[in-house]
Amino acid sequence: MQHEDNIRSWVDHWTRSVNHANRVTDDWQAAVWDRRSDRYAKDIPDDVRRQRTDQVIGLLREAGFSPEEARILDIGCGPGTLSLPLARAGADITALDISTGMLDRLRETAEREGLAIDPIRCSWWSADIDELGFREKFDLVIASMTPGIRDVETFDRMMACSREFCYYSGFVQWGVDKAHREIYRNILNEENGSHGPGMLYPFTYLYIRGYQPLLRFNHSIREMEQDWADAAERTIDFLGGRRDLSDEEKRKIRDYYRDNSENGKYRSTSDMYTGMMVWTVMER
Repeated sequence: MQHEDNIRSWVDHWTRSVNHANRVTDDWQAAVWDRRSDRYAKDIPDDVRRQRTDQVIGLLREAGFSPEEARILDIGCGPGTLSLPLARAGADITALDISTGMLDRLRETAEREGLAIDPIRCSWWSADIDELGFREKFDLVIASMTPGIRDVETFDRMMACSREFCYYSGFVQWGVDKAHREIYRNILNEENGSHGPGMLYPFTYLYIRGYQPLLRFNHSIREMEQDWADAAERTIDFLGGRRDLSDEEKRKIRDYYRDNSENGKYRSTSDMYTGMMVWTVMER
């Protein structure tokens, strides 16, 4: 009885945290990610990209998963950060995303390389997994750094599609550049922004339900120098995916970057901690 009470209490806590967040619609999310799709992840150096991919595939193999001839669902696949390397390793991928632009990039690469990837445009927030034929269909279900997983319902839906393995990654500490912290506090009048459940809610939910996921944590520091106007527009675009910014708020954000630049350049440092975990749906 105490065990069930613990689960209900944590589910209630997670649900309340989501209700306090700034909720946006499917259409809004689709528009935001379509705008970002042309440039998303293109500025990541190839060696960094390979290192991140190797870490994920290494963790999956350590947990006992092999991509060869496996059926994989990638939720919030983006341009194929994980779908592409897993397909190259021999997996059959169903790649789901809300953004047509992201799926177009993925489809172009998959067709050029002859990879077994089926792109599907769908919002995970409102997906009907029985209508899609996804329930217990996949050897592995992936949800990597995606806003598609935002609450208990979407997390349970992910697990229900797996017949063996699940992989999830998210922020442990979202160590954004000081500009974002000051903009939230002084312009948007919020102490912290909402960036999804991170690792805390999903991990604790699994743990109190009796799962023992295999965990890894990463720390990265990224320094950038941009034209202040470009930096401002990137921030406006980023924040616009989480709330409706007024014209006055946009003006203040642009003023902030202009006033904190040197010779027209804004220098930023992001200090982030992320986590990833793999578990099997049968391990309890």
